[in-house]
Amino acid sequence: MPDQTMPVEVHGAIANSFAREYVEAVIGDALKILPAYRDRTDTLVVINPRRVAVILDKQARRGAVVPVDLIKQIVTGGMKLKLQSWLAAPASPFYVMHIAGSWFSIS
Repeated sequence: MPDQTMPVEVHGAIANSFAREYVEAVIGDALKILPAYRDRTDTLVVINPRRVAVILDKQARRGAVVPVDLIKQIVTGGMKLKLQSWLAAPASPFYVMHIAGSWFSIS
């Protein structure tokens, strides 16, 4: 992905629940993780213990900040079980996962 600004939409529930500075910091954390996955073409999802999910969609070249419940509606099987397990007892500052394809075409 070229070094340019990726537009990021913030879901209303997140905007109403968290300060703008917090949301910006969460997006910044996700952008720091993104380079480690530069060879992947799927959608990167970075979730924090406060159940805020940052979606960085390389195909659509845009992002979103959404409640984790929207992610839980999309994933299934083992992926969903791992996410639910982490949410029940977060053992790290972030949970990183990938969703095949573009978030904006499946959400």
